[in-house]
Amino acid sequence: MAAFPNIGFTSMTMRLRSATAISQSPFTYDQQVYQHQGVRWEAEVTLPPLKRAEAKQVEAFFAALRGQANTFTLGNPLHNTTATGTGTGAINATTLTGTFAGVVAGDYFQIGTALYIVTEATSGTSINIMPPLRSAASSASLDFTLPKGTWRLATNQIGWSINQASLYGFTFACVEAI
Repeated sequence: MAAFPNIGFTSMTMRLRSATAISQSPFTYDQQVYQHQGVRWEAEVTLPPLKRAEAKQVEAFFAALRGQANTFTLGNPLHNTTATGTGTGAINATTLTGTFAGVVAGDYFQIGTALYIVTEATSGTSINIMPPLRSAASSASLDFTLPKGTWRLATNQIGWSINQASLYGFTFACVEAI
């Protein structure tokens, strides 16, 4: 698994996609919601304009991924906090119990190679998270310092643009590797 090159982003769109379906009566408009367990991170990233020397590194990185075959680490570069914590939870749990300091809703953290967001900090001993835990955690250390997750490209192709000023442009979509 490779680390994404350290060149910064111009923009990044992140989202959580949930496997939730809804059925609605065409007569009464009553709705029934089906909440399945699937939840994953998705992102689109635009890199700053790059000169050839910097672009070569990015081109090589994308070529080495071989489309969706290989994975890489990536995180939101603006989410960095001094919060700390250790948590315990079963696989697919959305609540962690443990010891947490300075944790607030909206904080991102990493356990192992998975990226999570705190949806509610109910006390110093319990937090709610999304996506559900990818693997069971027992007194696992939560990393709030520039947390990253494991990603793969959303498609098997990657392209880039080159303009008259010899600047390269890269925009790509990726999804959490589960």
